[in-house]
Order: sequence, then C-alpha cells, then structure tokens
Amino acid sequence: MVRMIALDVDGTLLTSDGTLTEGTVRAIRAARERGVRVVLSTGRSAPEAVWLTRMAGCDHRAVCLGGAAIADMADGRHLRRWDIPEALAAPVLELLRGKKLASMVFAGEVNLLDSYSSQVYHKIYPYPAYLDTTVVEDDLAGWLARHGQPLTKIHAQGDPAAFPPLLEALGRMPGLALTSSGADNFEVVADGVDKGKALCLLASEWGVAPAEIAAIGDSDNDLAMLRAVGCPVAMGNASREVKEAASSVTASNDEEGAAKAILRLIR
Repeated sequence: MVRMIALDVDGTLLTSDGTLTEGTVRAIRAARERGVRVVLSTGRSAPEAVWLTRMAGCDHRAVCLGGAAIADMADGRHLRRWDIPEALAAPVLELLRGKKLASMVFAGEVNLLDSYSSQVYHKIYPYPAYLDTTVVEDDLAGWLARHGQPLTKIHAQGDPAAFPPLLEALGRMPGLALTSSGADNFEVVADGVDKGKALCLLASEWGVAPAEIAAIGDSDNDLAMLRAVGCPVAMGNASREVKEAASSVTASNDEEGAAKAILRLIR
C-alpha cells in the first residue's frame, strides 16, 4: 500500500516549458484526499519548493537541494541540512571560478550567484521564487567566510564539453558527491547526500516505511530516490538508466505522466 508519493520537479511535476498542469494538481489533490502524503523531492531551493508546493497542493514538508535539506513548506526554513565539509568550500568554488559556467551556489538558506551566472539565469530561468531571493557576489568563497555560511550545494550549467576535467578534479576531492539533473549540468553536494536518504528520513517522521513510498522521477539525481522506495516510477522522458531502476514507466512530463502515475498508485 502506498502511503506517500514523492515527486521530482523538473522533467516530472512540470512540463518542458515549466508549466504545472491542472490535471497534475487534481491528481495530487485526489491522493491527499485519500490520506496519501504527497511531497516534492527536488534539486531546487526551499523558496522555490514553497512556491511549487503551494501551487501543486502538496504536503507541508519537502526534500530540497537534491537531498541536502529537508524544509518546512510554511516558510522555507531548513529543518535538517547536510553541508559540504567546510574545508572544501573554498577549493571547490575556486575550481569553478571563471569557467563560464552558470552556477547556482546554495549557502545554507542563502542563494548566491556571481555576476555571469546572474546574467544567464535572468534570461533562461523564469522563476522569481529563486531569482528574487538571490545575492549576487563575485567573490563567493569570501562571502561565505565573511558571513559564516556553509556551502551546501552547487548546480553548474554550461557546455558539457567543458565538464570532464572539472568533474575529474572534483571527483578527487574526498567528501563530495557528484550528480546531474540533465546533460547540460552537474551538481556538487556532500558525500552521502541524495534524495533517497532524505526522503526516507522525512517519511520516518510520519511513520511511513520505505516500502510504502512511491517516487516519480526522470534524471540521474533521482536514481537514489527510486532505489530507496518500494514503488519507483520513471517518467516517459527519463533516461535509460532511470527507467531501468523503476518498476514502471509512465507517460512523459508533457503528457501529464506524473498525474497518470499518481492516479494509478491510489486506485
């Protein structure tokens, strides 16, 4: 019996153009009316998760930052968080500095962008819940040191041809984990951080066992979540590896695949 459903956001909850459909909202409402918990499990920040949770009608907790935080959807406050080791913050940021990557830097509950990244994301990322809560700062490591803030996650987006040497260097740093939410990006979190662990911890607070959780996702950073639950569902637009990790495959995100999966799960 499914008592909890976890939804990835990009490529799952939202269509390719970033739309949340009425059909998906209705499916979430139907699940909650049957007593099923429905939560977001996303790589996005808590402020974005709050906005999306309210639009979608999900429950009052969410897994954010790719599993690096569990947040209260009433106000976006982090309830639990797993930061990158302090000694690695400056080396990681220095490695990425000046590489023409559009990088979202999540420093605890603060969202940081350098000037280049701010220009890029204001053109390609139409989400005020994120953009309106960012601090623009070119000396990112210096900002962390001055404000006593941790480095929690980095989402770096750009030309994949430039990734291999960066990923190799990052992979040699103990204490880090690397993942991705698409071919044009990579993400850096603390070693041991993933959506699956955070989701199961959140579920345990509600007395829900991993076997009673369904998770729906599409990309590499959803793999740990799918492997941790009793009912893993891949989107029709998911990668081959994600589909292989799932027990079923639904329609694509442009065909309300998440809604169709939810309605099937609650029958």
